[in-house]
Amino acid sequence: MRNNVKQKAPSKPKSSAGKVRRAPAGRVTDSAAGRELEPELAAVTALSQPAIEPQLEAARIGRRLQTMRRAQGLTLADLAARANCSMSILSRFENGRLLPSLSILHRLVAGLGTSIATFLSGSESESCMIVRANDRKEVTLDYIALPKKGVRIEQIIPHSQERTLQGNLITLAAGQGSDGEYSHVGEEAGFVMEGFIELTIDKQMHVLGKGDSFCFRSEAPHSFFNPGPDQAVVLWINTPPTF
Repeated sequence: MRNNVKQKAPSKPKSSAGKVRRAPAGRVTDSAAGRELEPELAAVTALSQPAIEPQLEAARIGRRLQTMRRAQGLTLADLAARANCSMSILSRFENGRLLPSLSILHRLVAGLGTSIATFLSGSESESCMIVRANDRKEVTLDYIALPKKGVRIEQIIPHSQERTLQGNLITLAAGQGSDGEYSHVGEEAGFVMEGFIELTIDKQMHVLGKGDSFCFRSEAPHSFFNPGPDQAVVLWINTPPTF
């Protein structure tokens, strides 16, 4: 006799591509790739779906993280250690590939020495800033010198945590200078606009006059001094900011 019972076709296995499933002991895996995700990435995966333009928001936050980190002279490893996250995750944040969760962002901005409100309030539209001659902010250091002597610093680039470049007009009275050598991370360049200065870098002194310029790595011990008889004015550029 012919068997009239129809054979059922074998069911196709459901695809799990792109799904995130929870593994034992609280770990999270990407079932498509068969690998475990880092704890920070697991949190980001769950919390990085804002309703409006997540890619643009990730890029905006990433740019600001990278700019503020570099402005403070921090490496990826430095900030990752302060925020207790991995360098690979931090790199993906800065590249705009991931949007950090609130808890991770809180640790990152704390590592940068600021608050989330300050971090998020920065202007993205400030591509150019004009500072008029009468509006330059002046910092005087006359309290460390004798009467009628001193060092005056005028900011040609207003200070901001988001800037990696700093520029000042430094006016030195005769006999005034840095009062010793110092060093730090970064690079410096300058142009002598008036007078003379003695610029010492790695124990080697250079006498520069009006129209002379210089540049050097800031890690080298350096100092400056105005031998006189007149005042000296130097346009001095630093990156990252140090004054």
